[in-house]
Amino acid sequence: MYRIFQVSFCLGLFALSILVPAPAQATSAGVDAVLIMDSSGSMAKNDPDKLRVPAAKLFMSLLGAQDRIGLISFSDNGYPVLHLTAPGAKNNARILASADKVSSKGVYTNLYAALVKGVAMLDKEAKPGQEKMLVLMSDGRMDVGNTDEDWTLAQKIQGELLQEIREKGIKVYTIAFTEASDVDLLQEVARESGALFKLARSDKDLHEVFSAIFESAKKPDMLPIEGGEFVVDAAIEEVTIVASKEREDVRVFLQSPDGKKLGSEDAGDALKWFMSSHFDMITLKKPTTGTWKLLFTAGKNRAYIVTNMTLNNSPQQPNLNTGEDMVLGTWLEQDGKLLDKEAVLTNTHFVMQIEAPDGAKADFDLYDTGQYGDKKVNDGVYSNTLSYEIPGSYKIDIIAESETFKRQKTVHFEVAAAPASLEVPPAVEAEPEAAPEPEEKAETEIDAKPVADEADEVTEKAEPIAGQKPKKKKKGVNIGMAIGVFVGVNMLLGLIGFGVWWFLKKRKQKAAADGNDEETEEEE
Repeated sequence: MYRIFQVSFCLGLFALSILVPAPAQATSAGVDAVLIMDSSGSMAKNDPDKLRVPAAKLFMSLLGAQDRIGLISFSDNGYPVLHLTAPGAKNNARILASADKVSSKGVYTNLYAALVKGVAMLDKEAKPGQEKMLVLMSDGRMDVGNTDEDWTLAQKIQGELLQEIREKGIKVYTIAFTEASDVDLLQEVARESGALFKLARSDKDLHEVFSAIFESAKKPDMLPIEGGEFVVDAAIEEVTIVASKEREDVRVFLQSPDGKKLGSEDAGDALKWFMSSHFDMITLKKPTTGTWKLLFTAGKNRAYIVTNMTLNNSPQQPNLNTGEDMVLGTWLEQDGKLLDKEAVLTNTHFVMQIEAPDGAKADFDLYDTGQYGDKKVNDGVYSNTLSYEIPGSYKIDIIAESETFKRQKTVHFEVAAAPASLEVPPAVEAEPEAAPEPEEKAETEIDAKPVADEADEVTEKAEPIAGQKPKKKKKGVNIGMAIGVFVGVNMLLGLIGFGVWWFLKKRKQKAAADGNDEETEEEE
């Protein structure tokens, strides 16, 4: 499914490693985001409880004071519900109330008009320096009541409208509410605009989809949550937890380091608590240091933090092709500056936890050794190189952990099957054999490094997502031939069985005939 590269002389790896940028301070610029929500009649069936509304409110609530949010409802056309508005004490109620105005009464699904209205709102209202983004969610295909017009408008999206979106630097995150949506079109819009596509297979997945889009767009600092527990250190000023619930009647509680059990009734100035059917959002200001624990939660939980010690990573493309190499680099910053203190980093472990499309997981270490995609030894930047063999949605949790603190950054991306023109012919895979000298050197280096052993261990541990790319010999196994051999063997066994049965039957008949002859002779 994916493989770790350890061959430092590989031309593809060298080309990628020089593209990893030097660490830079995190930008404080905000985003101008417009939610474009489907209000066609089919949403009443696919989202009967209107769970897209609390999920949208989750996204709105996670944005910071430097961000602004707008909302457009669409069916036959796009209808602005909320113009770009900054969160704050005066505006929060109005922002959240706008999501409640999205209905499911529309007749058509005009994706073209929806995107045009979103672009127009950003053109008119976006602030200079702000990142511009649209979040388009739909459960259907282009439908204006005329199939010829549907086709024409879809072509306009793929042509002139996408070109305009790219030229204006707008990222369009897209959500297909069901597989009956125009998945191919929504994927293309997201990919061509440099954003992310997500498929919500049910209404219960929506809050996780919006969380993933928030993580992709805003790259928030996070805390790892294991077994419902997360550790708060002195550098953390605020924590926002998104806690998933298995059922609507389940109540979520939060246990503080001193053992005190907190619930929604304890909300106040230091504790904010937003409840919905399938998740709660809890915000702690100036939380007590120590181990906190979520009680009675299910599914995937998240903890976003405000801190002066942040974990950053090199820019990550949200869309890759199978077989395409990716160098992932990460580093810690304190007060906006690269943290390269040996005393801190020596006791800090950097790891990436990869979740594959089928849900299988595996861990890989990141290194500051000048190898495996890392540019410079002991510069505080930890790296490794990956290549993915299976198409689908991936998630990487980058984690830095020491005895006194933990930090997490989450990366979401899609891997598409490589176009036929980009597929490497079998002859190319044999090229390293034509250059034995560097290959032997690389093998020596791999044997000397722990990463090779760890990759093997992970492969054994997480077999469904085998860590290393199968060799050409293994790829030569032909499924059709195997099936043919299986059928042939069974036919042969059947013929042998039939022959044995026929022989025994004849033998029995002959014995019976001989017995009759003996009885006849005795009677005579």
